[in-house]
Amino acid sequence: MNLQTFLSEALKNNGGSYNITTGESNPTDGYMVSLLNNELVIDANDLCATVLSEYIIANADELSDDNAFVGLWINNGKAYLDVSIHYPELKYAIIAGMNNKQKAIWDFSNNRAITLPTNQSSGTTTQQLEYQKQVVDKMINNYPECKWY
Repeated sequence: MNLQTFLSEALKNNGGSYNITTGESNPTDGYMVSLLNNELVIDANDLCATVLSEYIIANADELSDDNAFVGLWINNGKAYLDVSIHYPELKYAIIAGMNNKQKAIWDFSNNRAITLPTNQSSGTTTQQLEYQKQVVDKMINNYPECKWY
């Protein structure tokens, strides 16, 4: 798949993910987690190949990883672009999502968003990590079809 085909399909489907290194589009399994502080939000009518190309150039370092994808989705007249990392394991996707202050991660196998809690902001580092571990344990139990490796 090339970038123009990805853009056309994403516009038709109100979103998608594209790996500029491998050409892969919309994985069929695993989890997608957006990186922190690289989201671009524009009016959906302004989204075009030039905007997408400029976004990719501006985020070339982050997108050079084989597990990095350009994420695009359209909601309520807005287009959202971000760099997301594909995680095969739920445990690591939850931890990365919480650390990246994401509201949710995307589950490709089940075609759904998994809502995330926020990290604990008070207490010692040890207490914060213990809280995160407890949250991850609880979430894994809530999604028994997902393995904890």
